[in-house]
Amino acid sequence: MNLKELQAMIKEELDTYMNEEEVDVDVDMDAGDIDADGAEEGNTDEDILMQIYNMLKDKFEGEDDAEEIEDEEAEEEDAELAEATEEIEEAKDEDLDEGKKDDEDMKEEVSTETTHLQERFKKLANIIK
Repeated sequence: MNLKELQAMIKEELDTYMNEEEVDVDVDMDAGDIDADGAEEGNTDEDILMQIYNMLKDKFEGEDDAEEIEDEEAEEEDAELAEATEEIEEAKDEDLDEGKKDDEDMKEEVSTETTHLQERFKKLANIIK
């Protein structure tokens, strides 16, 4: 095979290829199909930004709910702490009142005992009033 025969063969193939009918391809462009540039149909810049916004909104709204729950729990703990503190203060006051009563009772007992003791020492010392 020489160069002229090869060129003739290539020319025939090229002519055959160019004369062939183009095949119609029926493509359904539903939402979500990918265009030639790689972008999905319906995904404009605004759509993408809206998707990002919605994802971030869901994330941060969930955190707000968690923060509200934490705040409520903290408030409950503070209320319980305040109640416990009040109870402790009341108990201290009651103990102090009881202690004062006990001190007064002890003073009365001590004072009666000391007067008895003093009288006895006076008798022992033969001191007469």
